Amino acid sequence: MSEYRRSSGSSNRSGSSSGRRSSGSGNYGSSSGRRNSSGSYASSGKRSSGSYGSSGSRSGGSYNRNGYGKKKKRKFKSSFYFLCILAVYTAFLLLLSVIFLIYTDVSLKKFEKSQSFYAFEQYLEGFKESLAANELPEGFASENASPFESSDIVLQTLITQTQGKTISYEKDPSSYNTEEPVYDILADGEVIARVTLSAYNERVVFVILTAMDWKVEKGELVNAGDLSNYTITAPEGYSVTVNGVRVGNEYLTGNRESQKLFANAAEYITVPDMVEYQIPALSKVPEVTVTDPNGTLMNVTSDGNAFSVTFGVESEMPEDLKETALNIAQTWSLFNTDDLKGGAHGLETVRKFLIPDSYYDGLAKGWASGVDITFTSAHTLNNPPFENVNVDHYIRYTDDCFSCHIDFDKPMHLTRTGDNIVDSTHSTYLFVKHDGNWCMVDMIADKATE
Repeated sequence: MSEYRRSSGSSNRSGSSSGRRSSGSGNYGSSSGRRNSSGSYASSGKRSSGSYGSSGSRSGGSYNRNGYGKKKKRKFKSSFYFLCILAVYTAFLLLLSVIFLIYTDVSLKKFEKSQSFYAFEQYLEGFKESLAANELPEGFASENASPFESSDIVLQTLITQTQGKTISYEKDPSSYNTEEPVYDILADGEVIARVTLSAYNERVVFVILTAMDWKVEKGELVNAGDLSNYTITAPEGYSVTVNGVRVGNEYLTGNRESQKLFANAAEYITVPDMVEYQIPALSKVPEVTVTDPNGTLMNVTSDGNAFSVTFGVESEMPEDLKETALNIAQTWSLFNTDDLKGGAHGLETVRKFLIPDSYYDGLAKGWASGVDITFTSAHTLNNPPFENVNVDHYIRYTDDCFSCHIDFDKPMHLTRTGDNIVDSTHSTYLFVKHDGNWCMVDMIADKATE
């Protein structure tokens, strides 16, 4: 009994021990299984089982580890590709941003530099350099000076007005044209010149901004200093020159006046009106010449800044015209004191020198037929009747018209009272050729006569 129990116990211990070891460890179970057949079978089975399980477990573990690694590699490669694409995209965006910033900066600089004030600042530097080099600045060309003087006059004026002074500029307050802005140039705060810019090459920058280039349209003096304006009055149609330069109609002021001397002659000859020219901004008194339509040089007189030219050419009077004019003037004088012989108080004699139906022809007929002539005091004349005779200031207007100044005295002895009086004539006579004969058409008494 006791042996049986021991065996049994031994077997139990052994089996129990084997079983426990097998449970605890496959290796130990295997070692224990070799100790008895029963335990060995069981242990062997367990080992096999344990070995299978262990082997299967290892095989399975080895298989799972390989598959997981491949997945990790695929995942890593995908992440790497994504990061590369993201990096390229980010770099592209950064490049676009840099390009945009550069474009924006360039566009804004172009826009800023295209502003007119920026262009004028550059012009002002050139303006100063030109004056320093004794050259006329851009825009102040000859057409901006008086065409009757050299453009050097403008240059010298600018140099004089800016020498030793601070030159600055400002936008002209009256300038509102954005495409033709006007800037004032100042010397020590005083405006001396005005420059007009003109826009060209207009273009769009940065989508909404407009840039343009600028050029100088013109420059002109504002404060002309010692420059003076002159006026010239001359017959319309005559050629006027100033310092050898022909004066065009653009210098006409619009003032015109008919010539009083020819009020009674205009019906018989063409008499030009007197027109006025204004010559601006001259630095000194000009040389003015005037010629008539025939090219004859006229006499020019001046009074301050005003020049004037009379209609016609004054010259030495031919003797035959002098005798004719004096004869007509003295005949008229004798007629007015009722000293002509012939019917109607010598009317037909005096009418030989008058144009029929003219103003003076009417005066003569009215005098001869009126009662006033009968009130002429009885008198006698000297022989010859005239003294202190003078004929001068002969002016030829046309081939058929001239005037001259005639002076003479006609002493008269009043028979009723015994008094001696002198009928003096100091007048300018105007003559017109009519039907081949010279006729008196007007006479204007001088102040001496009045």
